[in-house]
Amino acid sequence: MTTKWKWMLWITGALLLAIVASAIYIENRGGHYPIYKASSFSHLLLPTASPASTSEPVVQISAGTLRGTHAGSAIAFRGIPYARPPIGELRWHPPEPSLPWQGVREAVLPGSACTQRTSGLTPFFAPMAQAYGSNFEQPPIKSSEDCLYLDVWIPDWPVKRALPVMVWLHGGSNTVGSGTQSTYDGISLSRHGVLLVTLNYRLGVMGFFSHPELTAESPHHSSGNYGLLDQLAALNWVKQNIAQFGGDPDNVTLFGESAGAIDATRLMTSPLAAGLFKRVISESGPAFDSGQNLSQAEAFGSAVSALAPGNAQSTPLAKLRALPVAEVEALILKAKEHFPTDITAATTDGWVIPLSPQQALLTGTFQKVDLLIGLNRRELSAFRLAAAAAAKPSGGQSSVTESGGLKKLSEAARYYFGSWTNPAIAIYLGRILLNKDAGLDGAANDLIAACPVGAVASLTNASGQHVFVYRFDRSIPGKGESALGAFHSLEVPYVFGSLRDREWLWLPSTQDDASLSDLLQTYWTNFARTSNPNASGLPNWPAWSDEEKEFLVVNQDASVTAQRNFPPLFSSLRANELKLSFKAK
Repeated sequence: MTTKWKWMLWITGALLLAIVASAIYIENRGGHYPIYKASSFSHLLLPTASPASTSEPVVQISAGTLRGTHAGSAIAFRGIPYARPPIGELRWHPPEPSLPWQGVREAVLPGSACTQRTSGLTPFFAPMAQAYGSNFEQPPIKSSEDCLYLDVWIPDWPVKRALPVMVWLHGGSNTVGSGTQSTYDGISLSRHGVLLVTLNYRLGVMGFFSHPELTAESPHHSSGNYGLLDQLAALNWVKQNIAQFGGDPDNVTLFGESAGAIDATRLMTSPLAAGLFKRVISESGPAFDSGQNLSQAEAFGSAVSALAPGNAQSTPLAKLRALPVAEVEALILKAKEHFPTDITAATTDGWVIPLSPQQALLTGTFQKVDLLIGLNRRELSAFRLAAAAAAKPSGGQSSVTESGGLKKLSEAARYYFGSWTNPAIAIYLGRILLNKDAGLDGAANDLIAACPVGAVASLTNASGQHVFVYRFDRSIPGKGESALGAFHSLEVPYVFGSLRDREWLWLPSTQDDASLSDLLQTYWTNFARTSNPNASGLPNWPAWSDEEKEFLVVNQDASVTAQRNFPPLFSSLRANELKLSFKAK
């Protein structure tokens, strides 16, 4: 045998050995932990129910007297105003305290959702329901600028001890949705011994619009972020009033999903949130972005007002305030044709958000609160289907593999993968070519979800806070499983115990899912109570550490297990390395 052939055999053998060694490493980097079926713990999950009370639920708060209603096993106070209606001259104005009322206000019906498109969530959910061979039924949307209301859900009445409080920020891209959606019915979650508050906040152009005239009006020289100010007003209302309902104002957890999770993380970076909550639960919405500065946001606002019709003697802002919301939204769309922007991006305004969320986290300039944070395994799948249904480019294989897509992918990865960026991108491209949409979903999950989630977890942990991380892999067996997997928002009905709610009836959930829902509600409410999701007899959920980076996995079959090494292969999410990497940005 010639020397040339010997070398070729040696190189081939070395390559095969390296491939085998890599496969063994990848297989074992998550560690080996026990796997638990959620149904094995159903007898541990719910506290003993209190006898039904016949006493009338009436409370006295700062603005007046409220009478609630019995809702299943819970008590609900609905449609409580936490601020004055932001209409007329109060459009694009920080929320002002609600006006007092005389007599007893009946708090039995929810308030209006904040102004949004009439189709609501249908464009998002209908394609997924269709993938499962079913239909999504959109409940009627009552939408109005007069929308700053909240609901309070209590497990029993009267409350015998001060309960931990969970304040929910709904998702919907900060453009649609409402805290009054039936998915967020608080009967199931409150049974775990918490008091739940759900709220509406201004959306879209009404909630996130900046303009030079608005900045000039403000004593803080800021504009935009009105939706965040609404959320802060609701949290201040909770601080002042929740004790009257039986809640502990010093034990508040702020939690949200998607845009609600992003907003919760943004509020972690706001000095205005000091003392308003002790914990954050962030579901599928890490806010680790640079956002936009005030001048950028104002420039878009000026472009919008330049299109406004009206009296030439009126100021641009006066013209916009005089228009119906639908006409303002039409101007937004027209302005975007020449001035593309994300109107709901965080605006670093020097008051509500002094630093971008990314810089605040990197520099440790944020509220020191404990954190439970995670994501779903295939977040992108729902958006792909929605885009395809709307006859828009789906962001599929061709857009990623073309040179522009590759460049954007590499730029997003470089801060997390460093010198390993090119090998990582090569692996992702191979998976996309091999697995098509599922491969694309996996790459997107790692780069725009898992890496930011891990970054927020590491930086919060580095500040001395308790951090717990999860990944939700459960996928519902059925016609749409292969196309969707564990899609964006799927964990929400588990957290609220609403799998059989009308908004989710298209999804063929099983008894295993009901058991998993009880387990997740227990973890969530345990964390809200003590900053630790664990309790005696439950599967252990290890806390995050810089060394092990352990997390909880909700498996595809609805079982749960712990794993280590949450960061994607080749990435580095240690706090000190993140600070160095983003410092050069």
